[in-house]
Amino acid sequence: MKRTIANFALSALTLLPAGVFADLIFEHDDHTYKLVVSPATWDDAKASAEAMSLGGNAGYLARIDSEDENGAIIAALVEHLIPAQLANTIPNDGSEAPFVWLGGSDADVEGSWAWTNNSDLFWRGDFNGSSVGGRYSNWGLQPDNAGGAENALAIGMADWPEPFYDLGAAGQWNDLEEGNALFYLVEFDTTVEPMRLVLNEPFIGGVHTGVGMIRGWALSPEGVERLEVFIDGQYGFDIPYGDPRADIGEAFSEIENSATAGFSVPFNYSALSTGEHTITVVATDAFGDSIERSASFDVVRFDKPYITREETPDLQWSLVSGYADYISITGAQVGGKSYNIRLQWQARTQTFEIIDISPQ
Repeated sequence: MKRTIANFALSALTLLPAGVFADLIFEHDDHTYKLVVSPATWDDAKASAEAMSLGGNAGYLARIDSEDENGAIIAALVEHLIPAQLANTIPNDGSEAPFVWLGGSDADVEGSWAWTNNSDLFWRGDFNGSSVGGRYSNWGLQPDNAGGAENALAIGMADWPEPFYDLGAAGQWNDLEEGNALFYLVEFDTTVEPMRLVLNEPFIGGVHTGVGMIRGWALSPEGVERLEVFIDGQYGFDIPYGDPRADIGEAFSEIENSATAGFSVPFNYSALSTGEHTITVVATDAFGDSIERSASFDVVRFDKPYITREETPDLQWSLVSGYADYISITGAQVGGKSYNIRLQWQARTQTFEIIDISPQ
């Protein structure tokens, strides 16, 4: 049974990663691939790919050398792209199917298809042609040079053309005119060095109130470019990056700028409602790779999110008692209201912290 774009879109919707509108990065067989979701002509895509680098290795428009590699690539693309994106990578050839640029071309000699990373010939002729040197290919009923100047290789994301679907299926290749603006796949002959991200605060399973910190450290050999904070799944703000962390610099001395891998920002936890919340920090490096860490915690607070100097808690008529590592305050006056407050000693901060606030 043929799978149309609608079929693929349905499966993609059930498998979306968090950064669905970001460029996709994945690995296969010790190679790294980056799908760029900014449409470009084939020539511009080639130039952009060759300007990228990963671990000192220059990129190139992807080549595919086996059925296994072709399958891994199409599976990753289908899982990542959603219908709104697929609609932005459809060529002007009447097929109404989305495609993604690869690094094959026969611009130099018509019918002689070569990979651009090292000029390896892999196909000679039209759809009745044959592979060169036993190299892999996965054409549909292609190449056909139907437009008269279809010299660039692309992989189909759906069957084509509408409404017959008889020239190619999703995952097969097509020759297209280079001027079409499509997404493109960049390949690197190396794997991504792992990013590292530690979220030190908020404390997982802890209790927070008042003004505290969101802090931790992030590290990537490619350089950290952005740190985003999400509160209960919604984007909140970006955090400045580059706080001194001598301990991280010592532990990862081989990574440039590791001694300034820290981040911190004050945060008013009392601006959140009472109860459980989750803060997620997402770090993205210069290559476009990303990593995230989350911490779920409880918030306790007074009725007002911020207590002014004039509303400083008054304990004059309160009852204060202690047991084990707890301090209980009954009848504290705050902003004209009466509260019971409980504090507990926290070894991680070496101080007593509020763990419960309840109206009296």
